[in-house]
Amino acid sequence: MASYFISKAILKSKEARYRAVVTQSGRNIKSKTFRRKTDAKQWGTHYVLDLERQVSTGVKDCTVTFSTLVDEYMRKWKGKDHDCPRVVSVLEGFFHEVVLTDITSDLIAEKLNPDHFNAPATYNRHRAILSSIFKFAVAQNKSKSNQQVYVRENPCNEIAVLKEDNKRVRYLSDEEKPRLIQAARNIGGKFYLKVLMALTTGMRKGELDKLRWNDIDFDRGLAILHETKNGSVRHTPVPEVTMDEVKKYRELGNTLIFKSTTNPDKAFDFRKQWLACLKSAEVEDFRWHDMRHDTASTLARDGKTMKEIAEILGHKSLASTDRYTHLCTEHKSQLLNDTMNKVIRL
Repeated sequence: MASYFISKAILKSKEARYRAVVTQSGRNIKSKTFRRKTDAKQWGTHYVLDLERQVSTGVKDCTVTFSTLVDEYMRKWKGKDHDCPRVVSVLEGFFHEVVLTDITSDLIAEKLNPDHFNAPATYNRHRAILSSIFKFAVAQNKSKSNQQVYVRENPCNEIAVLKEDNKRVRYLSDEEKPRLIQAARNIGGKFYLKVLMALTTGMRKGELDKLRWNDIDFDRGLAILHETKNGSVRHTPVPEVTMDEVKKYRELGNTLIFKSTTNPDKAFDFRKQWLACLKSAEVEDFRWHDMRHDTASTLARDGKTMKEIAEILGHKSLASTDRYTHLCTEHKSQLLNDTMNKVIRL
């Protein structure tokens, strides 16, 4: 027998919030928060009535897991987003064998923590695809062949979209970079190697995570990236100073370079080492993805063209590289300034 109760919470702003919690067989199965108590009561009543109607019509309780739903979703998915399967794989790692009705907005907020993502845009992308999966689940309720309700509503509707700052270009200062490199070197091991590769090649974290030993062309000094954000294979130059470090860990076979110690098919999570590195180097407001910006800014300040930078970073369009234009302009202005000062002072 299903029922519901309402709990009240007072926010720091002194405003009240009312949370309706639906219970069944002694466990909480659904909850939703409202500004008004009457809205919470109305929602709770309707939800319980829907459950009772489900029982009277013979519709079974949901036993479908997230993994099963994902399999159905991907079989019918016909999108052109090359990165979608990778994101779906990440989401499956979060929820895997959890029954759909147990995936509440609270659980999503816990698993899909913004702090675990490089940038708001990355978080929003994962949230959007998760929402698309649950929209698909809601649509399955209308299928005549379906004898059980998957989910009545999309739990992602209660998860806020983060504000994106697409103009953010954070790169290391001349004082910060040597401190960060030294801090990473002190931690050592493959963490230092991963930081060095990120700083000197501009590879994304996801690209580094998927990099295998067979992807390294030691003779030509290249890393061949098969799984990229835009879906095309990219040949990324690896500087000699970095390649020398790569060779120290060289292995035969096709294993991941940065494999986990517990699961060789997954990348090692260096989050603790990264936070320790930033603290030791006294570098603030710097994300892992910002090392990619640092690579681009270093190239821009060295006089490389936007086209050259775009090719190294794997940007299909120069529009993605335009954020570094001002650095190229500053470099050219400095060159002109230095040259003309010499000429005029002769």
